Amino acid sequence: MSHIDMLEFRTVIEKINPEFQISLKSKILTLGSCFSDVLGNYLVENKIECLANPFGNVFNLSSISCLLDGLLKNSENNEDTIVENDGVFFHYNYHSEIRDFNRIGLVDKIKTLNQSTASFLKSANYLIITLGTSWVYEQKQTQKIVSNCHKQKASLFNKKLLGEKEQLDIFENIHSKLKTFNPNLKIILTVSPVRHIKDTLQLNSVSKSILRTLCYNITSRYSDTYYFPSYEIVIDDLRDYRFYKSDLIHPNEQAEKYILNIFSETYFDETLKIFINDWIKIKTGIDHRPFNPKSKNHQKFLQNLLIKIQTFENQIDISKEEAAIKNQIS
Repeated sequence: MSHIDMLEFRTVIEKINPEFQISLKSKILTLGSCFSDVLGNYLVENKIECLANPFGNVFNLSSISCLLDGLLKNSENNEDTIVENDGVFFHYNYHSEIRDFNRIGLVDKIKTLNQSTASFLKSANYLIITLGTSWVYEQKQTQKIVSNCHKQKASLFNKKLLGEKEQLDIFENIHSKLKTFNPNLKIILTVSPVRHIKDTLQLNSVSKSILRTLCYNITSRYSDTYYFPSYEIVIDDLRDYRFYKSDLIHPNEQAEKYILNIFSETYFDETLKIFINDWIKIKTGIDHRPFNPKSKNHQKFLQNLLIKIQTFENQIDISKEEAAIKNQIS
């Protein structure tokens, strides 16, 4: 073997030794920034019971804690946290996708969302939180940190950096309430690899370093919290712009698949891995679009696919996929 054959061109992420295993029967809530959507949708697609980022993208721990505190206490929303913009009402603690054309409608919508999320969280096995930034915006009038400024004037807010100690206190407070609400809950933390370039690259590095140290100290202090290195996988393992979207900020589909594969290999039990491998074949068959859907061969293929999917009916809800196959059978 030549010298060049022995060269390494990547620093591969170290193998993680998990202290638990996720099964097909696990219930998972994801909260936080973009990766919470990516992971949550992946779990849902593969029939794991998951409530994926129900509040929309939330980037800082203070806002995540505020949302959790609200649903745990089932508290009413303060009037000063609701804002109107061009005839639409928003809430400073919630993503802009949670909105209504009148104030009462928004309050009712949030109350319903909190109740359904709390009900799910009560029996969930895992809460996965993705942290995006340590930079936050504080409403000057109330001195409260907002999750979303909803395009209000910049002069209404102060931008500030949440330090590690401050965020550790925030986590300690919400952790205590979560464990009272659901004593069996395990919490998985991860840091988003998405760079917040509006803060400048230098200040983004400050923000991420605080979050990474925060996660280290949290997992060192609490035995029921764990860290998944999505940040390191992208920044250190992949470390190449070909793994980013055209904005050069967000990981692309190839990078997301790589991260999800490591997550699956790390945390999924063997039964779940086998199930997903079989389920992917079913999904591929359902999504297949032949040149002639009415052909004898394709109709036979659909009949066989229907038989295969029905073997899963004692494990998962197959009603949606079963209907999709039957709709194609003539």
